[in-house]
Amino acid sequence: MKALNGCVLLFASKTAQIAPQIREALEENGIGLEYTSNVQKAMDYVMDEHPCLVFFDAETDDVRALELCKKLKKIKEEWAFQTCFLIDDNKNFEEQWTWFNNGVDEFAYRDTNPMLIVQRVKNILRPYRKQSLNVPKKGFVIDRERYMVFVNAKEITLPRKEFELLMLLSSRPEKVFTREDIFRLVWGTRLVVGDRTIDVHIRKIREKIGEGYIVTVKGVGYKFVEKQ
Repeated sequence: MKALNGCVLLFASKTAQIAPQIREALEENGIGLEYTSNVQKAMDYVMDEHPCLVFFDAETDDVRALELCKKLKKIKEEWAFQTCFLIDDNKNFEEQWTWFNNGVDEFAYRDTNPMLIVQRVKNILRPYRKQSLNVPKKGFVIDRERYMVFVNAKEITLPRKEFELLMLLSSRPEKVFTREDIFRLVWGTRLVVGDRTIDVHIRKIREKIGEGYIVTVKGVGYKFVEKQ
């Protein structure tokens, strides 16, 4: 049986009600995920990444969601990931039973506060995220695929932009990245940010991972230093 990874697939219809909020919250908590309404893209992600959870925000008569469920059911014996489906209520027993027969493991309700759903997702992911990476007791570890950072075996939670900035700097230790590099590679050209934005992100990262990893090169930019 293949090992599962601590990531999630969010399959949402175009009229998805709370999946966008769940997506944003999970990304802010550094959870690796794919968000799509395309069945083939969803299957590609499942086959490549082996997520431990597939989450649906679609109507119960959505033919694409049903198609994906049937495809997922066929591969569940190879690796036993979980599937969760959002519904409006539990009045239609036959409808829910149909989805159970097609591979759905559990249901959640759309009128539940999205943050409670996010916490449920995080609880499902937690054991997989911890066992999927061999973390040394000392030192700095960054798992780029799962948006996870460990310092001395302690997991550090970083919002998405902080993680991307740290990932950029640590990708080439000792290389000095100019502010222009950081603007272009982290924020892209669509958004205009100032020096203060970068400084604030750097300060928050240092507060979380400790001093000494990110060094300021005055008048130029920043670099990442590997501690011995």
